[in-house]
Amino acid sequence: MKVSLNTALLGLVLVVILVGLIPAAILLDKHLVEGLEQGVRDDLAAAPLVLAARFENQAGARMMHAKELASHPALGPMVVVNDERAVALAASVTDAFPGEDPILIGGDGQRVVGPTVPGALIDVTRSGGMPVQVIQSDLGFGAVALAPITVNGRWAGAAGVWVPIAEEEAAQLSVLTRSDVLLMAPDEALAAYTGRAEPAMGLFGLLAEQPVSEEVREFELAGERYLVVSGFLPGGGRAFFVRALAEELAVVPDLQVIGAGVLGLTLLLALFIGAGFASHLARPFGSLASAADRISEGHFDATVEHSFVKEVDQVSAAFEAMRDALARRIEELAGANAELEDRQERLTVLQAELVQRDRLSAASRLLAQLAHEVRNPVASVRNCLEILRRRVDEDEEASELADLAIDELLRMHELAEQMLDLHRPHSAEGDCDAAAVAEDVAAVVRVGLGDADIDVQVVASTSVPVDVPADALKQVLLNLVQNAQDALGASGTITIRVEAGLINARIDVVDDGHGISDDALPQVFDPFFTTKSDVRGVGLGLFTAAGLVRGHGGRIAAANRSDRSGARLTIEIPLLEPSVQEAMA
Repeated sequence: MKVSLNTALLGLVLVVILVGLIPAAILLDKHLVEGLEQGVRDDLAAAPLVLAARFENQAGARMMHAKELASHPALGPMVVVNDERAVALAASVTDAFPGEDPILIGGDGQRVVGPTVPGALIDVTRSGGMPVQVIQSDLGFGAVALAPITVNGRWAGAAGVWVPIAEEEAAQLSVLTRSDVLLMAPDEALAAYTGRAEPAMGLFGLLAEQPVSEEVREFELAGERYLVVSGFLPGGGRAFFVRALAEELAVVPDLQVIGAGVLGLTLLLALFIGAGFASHLARPFGSLASAADRISEGHFDATVEHSFVKEVDQVSAAFEAMRDALARRIEELAGANAELEDRQERLTVLQAELVQRDRLSAASRLLAQLAHEVRNPVASVRNCLEILRRRVDEDEEASELADLAIDELLRMHELAEQMLDLHRPHSAEGDCDAAAVAEDVAAVVRVGLGDADIDVQVVASTSVPVDVPADALKQVLLNLVQNAQDALGASGTITIRVEAGLINARIDVVDDGHGISDDALPQVFDPFFTTKSDVRGVGLGLFTAAGLVRGHGGRIAAANRSDRSGARLTIEIPLLEPSVQEAMA
């Protein structure tokens, strides 16, 4: 495969650009992925600090709420006497703390309302402490804050608030840390998970076996990579912060598409600039190639572009010198060729005339011999038929057949005379009704069919007057119909269709035989050309018919039917002039 210099230079520019940009794009893509992954690790590393800060802030608020409830002046006396109104009072106080429920512990250390609180936390309140911890109770996983209830300076029980830790808290932590949060109760049960449902239990089972670590670790589950960091909840329980790398790196394909677009634009810009440079550098070579092509086409006026490159400019100058020298030589050769062509043309014309004369001479001699051999026997047979005609004068049918035979012999005699005079001027005067002639021809052919099952039909207007003698038209039609009969063999249909046009009459002789081969079509009207294998075919019928038609100002053509189911020979003969028709009428 050959390429142009311009294409080669442009390809070189493209290769250089690709060699420079593709490795850079690969490294950029690698660093992009690594940078995104490191960003995820950094975010996760801060998650335990967020957890601790959030719990510390919440613990302070809940401690204040517990202290406010425990210090209510009416609550202590109610707890001492075990008044049932203490529960309603505690509920009314904690209504001001959204999401928190009251806890009441009696003086005997038993729960009055709220979840079951570990005894250790109650003991802390006995010593005046206010603990805030995460517990696993009969009401579930949550955070409690307790404060002591004192009456007359003595511990009378404890009160505080209870906040269930579930999906809402996990969702808040997920928003703050931008990660999926998995909360595990102190009894290592799954408390909440904000991520997708599919890997929840798998992650839970995987992480439950891992120790708490604030170091970011990587795990793989079901073919996906996860980064995980964990932290303790005060009092029990663990929180795991999970980031799925597939989700975090989902933006990479979009960035890659943007990068590919930038790379493509860079390539297009570079190719545009490179194409301009390559075109400017290769233009002189293109000029030389175009000049060479024009010289090969015989044009010597093509200009050659010079180049700022010394070697290329030398080639251009040498090419111009060669072009001018070649133009002079071609001009000299053209003069000599013109003289030779003139001589050759004259020789060709003379040769064609000689060949045509030889063919006409041979045709004339043969036709004269045939006419001479046919004329005398025809005359003898005619005389015999005249005698028979007189003897069967009383038999109408025999007389009609004899008249037909005598007419045909007369036509044969005239045909012999016409064959002798075929190449001599003859009179074209006479007219006839083409439809009537067609009916006569059909009648003659039907009589001579014998055992052949051939249907000869005539489709014609009432009268079609043409400027052709009846005998000439009859001879032409007989030739055509007999050829069609020979093509059909034992059976078939021959249709003679006569139509009157504006200027000419059209006569079609159509058969449903095998048609004419493509090789034979151009030669059917040549003298002595025949496709018949027996001695009946001498190749003069269509030749004579064509001569007669052309001699009376008409034309004849042969073709196959459109469905190739037979042959069609078409004659166009001038109609009789209207003035002559009126005179005849």
